[in-house]
Amino acid sequence: MKRVLVIAAATALVAGCSLFHRNHSGNPYDHPFYSQWTTSNSGIDVQIRNTVEALRTNQRSAPLHNHLGQLLVAKGFPKDAEREFERAVNADSHFYQAWYNLGLIRQSRQDYTGAERAYHRTVRLMKGHSEALFQLGLIEEARNNNDAAIDYYAKALRHNPAIFDVRTNPRVLDSKLIDLALLKNYERDHARQAGKFLGAPSDYVPPAKPQVEKAPSPQATPQQIVTPSAPVTETGKQIAPPKTTT
Repeated sequence: MKRVLVIAAATALVAGCSLFHRNHSGNPYDHPFYSQWTTSNSGIDVQIRNTVEALRTNQRSAPLHNHLGQLLVAKGFPKDAEREFERAVNADSHFYQAWYNLGLIRQSRQDYTGAERAYHRTVRLMKGHSEALFQLGLIEEARNNNDAAIDYYAKALRHNPAIFDVRTNPRVLDSKLIDLALLKNYERDHARQAGKFLGAPSDYVPPAKPQVEKAPSPQATPQQIVTPSAPVTETGKQIAPPKTTT
């Protein structure tokens, strides 16, 4: 009996060492925590397994990290998703999509400071990113900084009018300041419409080019040889020139 217990303990120790080695092999995708819940043949589980497999050999791919983060959010693993978005921006600090996703997931757990940093990085990399501007507005509104929130909402609206459409952005219902943002943009839009510049009419015909008449060049005439005429008398008779004697 004692020998059986020793063998069982040795087997458990070997299994534990094997599991420890697998979890600390230096590759975080050898056996990730969430893999035990992604074993079905559903579409999202297959995508997660395929993306994890790709990351095992290419851990510096920002798009792969970002894609896995999106899949993990949909699967219900927000902490693991946040880690993937962080790995994405570490792999490529200019990958603004991952910065925006990182802001969203931090904002969802009310880490407003971390979310704000991520959104500001998004806007710096992608000027006029209306979604990030809108989310910054929501953060300022949550802090009761209404003036700052209205400024962000107004900027988001100027870059993308559809951002206030509930079908495009359901979170527009979370704000109580949308009407004030619309009023803030009214003066700007009204001034722009009042100073509308005119374009050419559809039936515009450009004037014909005036024809410039060239002055005729003088024609060269043969030089006339003028012979002096003989002198004439008062009666009109010519006086013959004197004869020369040799």
